[in-house]
Amino acid sequence: MIKRYLLRLCVFSLLLTVTASAAWGQSPNTASMNVTVVDQNGAVVRGAKVSVVNTATGATREAVSGDDGTSTIAALPLTGKYKVSVTMTGFTAQDATGLELRAGETATVKVKLVASGGQSEVTVYGTTEGVRTSPQIGVPLRTYQINETPILGRKTSTLPLLNSAFRQGKGTGDLFVNQTYFITGVGSRRATTFTLDGASNDEGWGRQTAIATIPIGAIQELSVLTNAFSSEFGWTSGPALNIVTKSGTNDIHGEGLGLVRPGGWQAKSFSTKNFCPPSVSSCVTPSTLTAISPVDVPDALQQVSGTIGGPIKKDKTFFFATADYTRQNRTTFLSTALPSFVLPADGHLDYTGHYRQFLFDGRLDHRFTPSETLMVRFNVDRFSDDNPQDAVGGTSAPSVARRYSRRSWTTQGNFTSVISSHLLNEARVAYLHGDPVTLWEAQTLSTTYTRAGAVPFTIGQSRASNLWGHQTQFADTLSWSTGSHYLRFGGSVIRHRSGGFGSEPGTAILGTFTFKNTTTAPFGSLTLADVQNYSQPIDFGVNKYDLGQWLLSGFVQDDWKLDQDFTLNLGLRYDRQTLTDAKRNFEPRVGFGWHPRGDARTSIRGGYGMYYTQIQSNLVASYLVNGLDGLTTYTATPGQTGFPTSLTSVPVNVDPKTVPAAELPARDITIQAGRRDFYRAQFARFGLNFDRLPFYPDKLVNPRSQVFSIGAEREIIKGMFFGADFVHQNLTDINRTVDLNAPSEFDRTAPGQVRTVAAANLTRPILPVNGGIRQVNVLMNLGKAEYNGLQTLFSYRGNRKMYASVSYTFSKATNTSEPDGNGINPNQSIISRLGEEERGLSAVDQRHRAVITFLYHFPFQITAGTLTTLASSRPFNATTGVDNNGDGANNDRPVINGGVVRKSAFQGTPTSDVSFFVEKRLLKSERRN
Repeated sequence: MIKRYLLRLCVFSLLLTVTASAAWGQSPNTASMNVTVVDQNGAVVRGAKVSVVNTATGATREAVSGDDGTSTIAALPLTGKYKVSVTMTGFTAQDATGLELRAGETATVKVKLVASGGQSEVTVYGTTEGVRTSPQIGVPLRTYQINETPILGRKTSTLPLLNSAFRQGKGTGDLFVNQTYFITGVGSRRATTFTLDGASNDEGWGRQTAIATIPIGAIQELSVLTNAFSSEFGWTSGPALNIVTKSGTNDIHGEGLGLVRPGGWQAKSFSTKNFCPPSVSSCVTPSTLTAISPVDVPDALQQVSGTIGGPIKKDKTFFFATADYTRQNRTTFLSTALPSFVLPADGHLDYTGHYRQFLFDGRLDHRFTPSETLMVRFNVDRFSDDNPQDAVGGTSAPSVARRYSRRSWTTQGNFTSVISSHLLNEARVAYLHGDPVTLWEAQTLSTTYTRAGAVPFTIGQSRASNLWGHQTQFADTLSWSTGSHYLRFGGSVIRHRSGGFGSEPGTAILGTFTFKNTTTAPFGSLTLADVQNYSQPIDFGVNKYDLGQWLLSGFVQDDWKLDQDFTLNLGLRYDRQTLTDAKRNFEPRVGFGWHPRGDARTSIRGGYGMYYTQIQSNLVASYLVNGLDGLTTYTATPGQTGFPTSLTSVPVNVDPKTVPAAELPARDITIQAGRRDFYRAQFARFGLNFDRLPFYPDKLVNPRSQVFSIGAEREIIKGMFFGADFVHQNLTDINRTVDLNAPSEFDRTAPGQVRTVAAANLTRPILPVNGGIRQVNVLMNLGKAEYNGLQTLFSYRGNRKMYASVSYTFSKATNTSEPDGNGINPNQSIISRLGEEERGLSAVDQRHRAVITFLYHFPFQITAGTLTTLASSRPFNATTGVDNNGDGANNDRPVINGGVVRKSAFQGTPTSDVSFFVEKRLLKSERRN
């Protein structure tokens, strides 16, 4: 059998080399243990029997120390604690007990054998109680830490913010998914990979968050990695969220939880302190403003959660199940400035949004033999919100309301085979079903009327979408321990399909009037003369899509133990996404872990990794439905074709089936990179010259990230740790949408300079004429980002009654384009002005961030503690509020001291959040009927 597997291994390795389909590192859902056996003189001992027992499930793994005195036991589950025993005739050894392992890491146990009757020694490195030697930088959160931390709303996506290296992603759009967005490094929330029990939990359509939310009660360990060094991790710019779910044990255990947040307990007004950011010297708090009203008051929340797990058959079959239900009612208030006819007839100005979510996680583990185990897991995530992102409230009328829904379920199976003491195989299959992955339903379809500026309002809604995404994954990892090398080979094949109608924020079905920001008259007094522009969809036939893609990955990883105290980590990964033209996505990973002078209380680690990020399919799909033959939009100003004759004579008839092309307005389209000949022919059929468009890209590749880190950690006294890591990240080839038909440059040197839309259109390479085109958008690689950060962590866990940690990060993130494509738009849309001229602070840059955690266990099962977050201000971008350059967008930045200010030139105010908690645990003996 071993020879057959070795033959397969050699064939597979050759296949990886020839096809460039490289591999997948240490299994992220399990841990490994390296046991080194020495005698009383420090010489390695060959032939000692090593036994590793999981005291919670009874699972036993055995090995024999090799010529170098070591044995490696791979794929150890995280649930439970381990006991390590070493036996050899004529010698005695002390057992290592109570060992808890960390996901994706290798713990080292050094056992000294002595003659019978002597004093043995055991040294342990890399368990949950020791320093980290892995080049991967992050914070592993165990069940007990999660349970004893106050998490607002019990959202799994909030947990990464316990690591100061992660920052709030708020302000990058799409808050309607009702998750806590988190980012690190250069600041892309879509470039974090989600791994669940070793398989992908990424949502490939939009990559907004994990496709299925995992209940907090189901998490055994969550590793928040700012630098996922191991070659097992791909489709990320560096960060990863690695989740391992709980399994049952030989003991029945469970919990019930009820959470109530009464709406009446919340503050109804806030102080005006810090109303004006220090960076804006001209800002003055209005004398009439005595308090600030919060957005959601009351915000009533109720949650119930229950878990249960245990044996079906002792030492053989186990189950675990968790369910959560969330009910939240958020109340916003409408402005009296809105017209009376759009307000509730009963005169009430309060508007309540309803959020509901159901989560389920079920897992079954079965041991066929001591060397073969199976895990099967099933998850459900269903939620809806009839006022997502508080769209209705303030100056946005109830007619703006939309209902947002997501429904998903996933299933996964892992089969682990211990082929020999040196060879192990893990096979995985997973299916992710999101249908809908995004569903937008306008409560009442109507034309939209909107105005920004000093007296803003939004009335009406017609945006809708119904989209789905399905994904199947097959993955396999082969682990081989030979001498001082621990080798892993692996690969993954993912088939992803998505489709439907609409876009991520919804596609407008009816028209939109945008009024001039400079007007202040009430809505009922406005006329066509006050309109800046009018936009409306125009359908040439293609308005739905079904898009398939393959995501192919492979890796090879070698943890090479050069000596007992120094490990060199070498990895190579290959990724291929068939939606792009990139075929050379090779990603080397090099790292090391070192205990100087064999000191188990000190570690020095570092590494370099290259990564390629996945481009979400909804971006690529836009060319399918928004091309010359698809569903596009047009924007008309007063006097242009397609502009309505009154505020109510809409929609305008622009049906290509009945209206001659010469009477249709110029429209905005989206095209695909790398299809020059196709578009030459297609444009010619519409009477257009494609070759007039400059800078058309002949390919679209995956953005590339390179991350370097160096750091150290020291156990100062027993249980007190301090670690620091410097991280540098460089992201290139950022994908962004660019208008190839943009107007020419318009440089301003004084406030108030304006070029009309008509004048700007005359400078476009292809003139916008009836039946023609205005914008020609293409997704291309054009953007850079850079990050430098010092990430530190001080923690104390030397007293069983107390835990304390202070996580602090000092960092700076800059870019020429926001990695997620939203947040800050450029001052000018022409491609020649989208380079270094647009470099500035990231929209989510935060120079200082600290997270303080403290808890203490009092008598009678009472625990109290605090979670405090302190952060410096974030930058914000200033705009004039008008379309100065005439490109049709109000992204123009103001002129100060004779020049346009740089991007993100101003700073907001610092933020802080302080939470306290007290809990009383009810033991079995305290429970009542």
